[in-house]
Amino acid sequence: MSNFIRGVDISSYPEMLDKGFQYFDYDGNKVNLLDFAKEQGINYGRLRLWNNPARVPQAEGYCDLEHTKWMAKELVSRGMKFMLDFHYSDWWADPGHQEMPEAWKDLSNDELVQAVYSFTREALEALDENGTYPDSIQIGNEIRCGMIWPAGKVSNWPMLARLINAGIRAVRDTQKERDTQVVIHLDQGGRYHYLEEWFDAALEHGVTDFDIIGLSYYPFWHGTFNDIKNSMERLVGRYHKPIVLAEIAHAFRRSSGSLFGEQQELNAGFPANPVAQRKVLELIMSITAHVKNGMGLGVFYWEPFSRSKSDDGSWGSCMGVVDANGIPTEGCKAFAFDVERVDCAADAKIYAPGELTVSPSADLQQCLPKYVNVLKWDGSIEKQRVIWANVPGQGGLPEQGELVLRGTVGSSEEPISLRVRIETQDINYVRNGTFAEDTDYWRLTANREVRTDIRPEIAEEYPYGTENYFYFECKDNFELELSQKIVGLEPGKYVLSVEYRGDNTTGVQVALYAKGQGVDEKIEIFPTDREWRRSELPLEVSDAGEMEVGIKVDSPAIYGKVRKVTLKKK
Repeated sequence: MSNFIRGVDISSYPEMLDKGFQYFDYDGNKVNLLDFAKEQGINYGRLRLWNNPARVPQAEGYCDLEHTKWMAKELVSRGMKFMLDFHYSDWWADPGHQEMPEAWKDLSNDELVQAVYSFTREALEALDENGTYPDSIQIGNEIRCGMIWPAGKVSNWPMLARLINAGIRAVRDTQKERDTQVVIHLDQGGRYHYLEEWFDAALEHGVTDFDIIGLSYYPFWHGTFNDIKNSMERLVGRYHKPIVLAEIAHAFRRSSGSLFGEQQELNAGFPANPVAQRKVLELIMSITAHVKNGMGLGVFYWEPFSRSKSDDGSWGSCMGVVDANGIPTEGCKAFAFDVERVDCAADAKIYAPGELTVSPSADLQQCLPKYVNVLKWDGSIEKQRVIWANVPGQGGLPEQGELVLRGTVGSSEEPISLRVRIETQDINYVRNGTFAEDTDYWRLTANREVRTDIRPEIAEEYPYGTENYFYFECKDNFELELSQKIVGLEPGKYVLSVEYRGDNTTGVQVALYAKGQGVDEKIEIFPTDREWRRSELPLEVSDAGEMEVGIKVDSPAIYGKVRKVTLKKK
């Protein structure tokens, strides 16, 4: 494991220096950041390269070739390895943004392929002259939805393959005798079905000359820790390529905006604090290190030293491994984590069950989950029995309200809790909110071809039964709206609610909304595919007339599920 990658993407470091940010050790002594990083165990840097960032005011000229050459020299001079990340865009490239560089917009397909080759080759030759030829090279950044749009969208795989292969060819033509590794990098690290579909298509269209599969894995976006373990194991088994997690991160505090708050904590399964940050990073490292046959190469933390002058809700305000004053967080110690000494049989996390809703007459003892999932340090899941305490007997529940039950899990007797909601069956003003009648009463609009249908789901816990949900999926960036008109509501207080489950990644926006009858309200839904999550929107209806309620989605290629849409009096 001495070669295990403990990497960082520090592309913004020149910008941080120019803006006057300083960095310190744990005792508050000023340090050279790169020297300090190496002392912490960091052995690999990752740098993004934009085509012409001077054209984009927000980029401020950073991440161009000159800044990249300087940063590469700083890394290599300290004995650190270096990965170059070609974005093939003048600014950010990610699942929702793969904008073609301005200089290439009028090129024919053949000219565009040549432009990718020439740009890649010229950048690599310049780095070679600089004495900093990369150890590994990404051809595109998070290209699950394609790159260099619109020419290189996944809906046009023959052209996308030509573009990727042009970049790879430039690497092979310049690497000389060096063992440089070509990386293909996708987001959605925990969603194997997307990854298999993409790599199967890539191989079918002749994208074969690459060495490493790179994945982004943010636990608050890209599935559970068990999901990323399964993805890596299955990718290795199917494609026989080693894996690197090219982007990981976890917050050391909540953000002031929507970047990282309660919903993100729920998705990740860990709070936003320095101690949890360290455990999340060590857990991801352990899972990667224990991919079969040593095929998990390591991880890169994305922008761990990015800073912000205020708590502005940006990445630099909450997601790094240094705090607002430039002092390292507890999470920074994860880079020294000894992946060889991990006890894979030890419990890393107990997944408490989600909220339970029952009627006042329910036999609560029969409704309670009897087992919970326990995560191990290698990413595997073990079911362990849970014992609940102080459970009211049948007939002992109130007509309305909530209670919290406490329980212990397995031999560890670690405590967990379960929130139980007791509800009477009030009138639901949403018609067919359970999709028992297909999509009757619902209006569906979308700006792309979206696959939709109604699917049944069998309950695994008591009370057993089958419930329908509305399913949607798109292979492209898309907008979708599922809505319904409601008339005849009396003035008063109501609650609009929905249960949602689905993918998440950069750029996903889902909202539950209501408008009309004096109401214009919405609530953002932060999706997770681990469990159904209920969102509630309180409403104050003041006027007579008609109200529209619904779900809006504006997103890169994902899937989602909707069920139990209700509008009830409060």
